[in-house]
Amino acid sequence: MLSAFVVFAVLITFAALAGCSIDLGSLIGGDAEAHVGQDGGSGGQDGGSDAANATGLGGSLRFNERTPYGDDTYVVVNTAIDIYELPDIASTRVTQLLFGQPVQVLEVAGAWARVSVGDRSEGWTRLRNIDSDWACVDHRRYSARIVVASREKQIMSSPRNGIVVRDVGMGTELFVIRKSESLYEVALPGNLAGWILENGTFQLGIGERAKMTTAATFAQTVEKFRGASYLQGGVSFQGIDGAGLLQVCAKINGVELPFDLAGQFWLGEPIDPAVAHAVARADDIDAEGLPAAALEIGDVLFFYGTPSALASDGAAYAAENQDLADAGVYTGEGRFIHASQHAGKVQYELVSDAYYVQRLAGIRRYFPDE
Repeated sequence: MLSAFVVFAVLITFAALAGCSIDLGSLIGGDAEAHVGQDGGSGGQDGGSDAANATGLGGSLRFNERTPYGDDTYVVVNTAIDIYELPDIASTRVTQLLFGQPVQVLEVAGAWARVSVGDRSEGWTRLRNIDSDWACVDHRRYSARIVVASREKQIMSSPRNGIVVRDVGMGTELFVIRKSESLYEVALPGNLAGWILENGTFQLGIGERAKMTTAATFAQTVEKFRGASYLQGGVSFQGIDGAGLLQVCAKINGVELPFDLAGQFWLGEPIDPAVAHAVARADDIDAEGLPAAALEIGDVLFFYGTPSALASDGAAYAAENQDLADAGVYTGEGRFIHASQHAGKVQYELVSDAYYVQRLAGIRRYFPDE
C-alpha cells in the first residue's frame, strides 16, 4: 500500500515539474463515460455550418484537415508561443500560436525551427516550444473537439483534486477523449491527457465549423480582454495586440481572419468612405455623443501610425504608402475598445478623440448586426 502511494506521489510530482499531464483519472477511479460523439455535449456555441455572408467571410474553426500528418508535424506545448521573423528573440515577433496547435516544421537550425503557421505565413520558434508527438491532434482518433471561449481556463491533471497542467487561452482547441458530467477529458501533447471544465467552452464535431454569431456578440467577446497587457504579436490573455485581439475574438465567433492588420483590413464589408470620413472628422455626433453616421456595434476601426488623408479630406480611404498600426471594435456610446500600445493594455477610447480621428484608415464590418 505504501509503495503504491509513493508511486502515485511521484507521478503527481513529475507532472507538476514537467508541465504536462498524465491520465490520473484512471488511477483514482475517476468517473468514466462513453466517448463523446459529434452530436454530444454543448457549449457556448451551437455547432453550425453557415458558410458565408455578404462579406465573403465563412464560418471558421476548421481544424487542419490534412490527413495524415507527417514527420514534419509538431504541436505547440505552451500556453502561447512566440513566432519570430528570424531565429533571434531580438527580431520582430510576427504572431503567437496557442497550445495544441499543429505546425509544419520547414527547417531546423540549432535550437530553432522555422514553421508554417497555417495561413501560408512562416516564422521561427524555439524547438522547446513544440513536440513531435502529434497524436493529440490526429482527428482520426477522435469524434469531437472543444474550443475555449473564455478569456482563460485551466487544464487539470485529474477530474478531482488535480494539479494545474496548463493555462490555456481563448481560441485553444482540444480533442475530446470522453466527457464526465461537466468535465471533458482531453488529449494533450506527449500522448497524455488532462481535464477541463465544460463551462467557458463549446463543442464541435471533427471538421465542423462554428456558427457565425452577431456583431454584438463579437464586441462582447473583445470586451473580455479589457485590462489584458499589450504585447506586440500577442494572441492570449498573457499579452495581446490589435491584430491578435481581432483574430482570436473573431475566430470563436465564426469568422477566420489573418494574423496581421493589413490582411484583416481587406476583408469584411467596407463601410462607405463618407461614413468613415464623417466619423474621422467627428463632425457628425448626435446629442448623446454617438456617431450619427451609422457606426454599428461590432464595427472595426483601423488606424494608421501617423495622421491620415482620410481625416483631412476623405479622399484616401486606404493610402498604400501608410502602414496600419492599430484597430479597435466599436462598443457603442461613442467608444471603441483596442489593445493600446501607449497604455500597455486593452482599454476603451472615444471615437471622437483627436489622436484617433487624425489616424483613421477605414472601417470594416465582419458580422451581421443580428
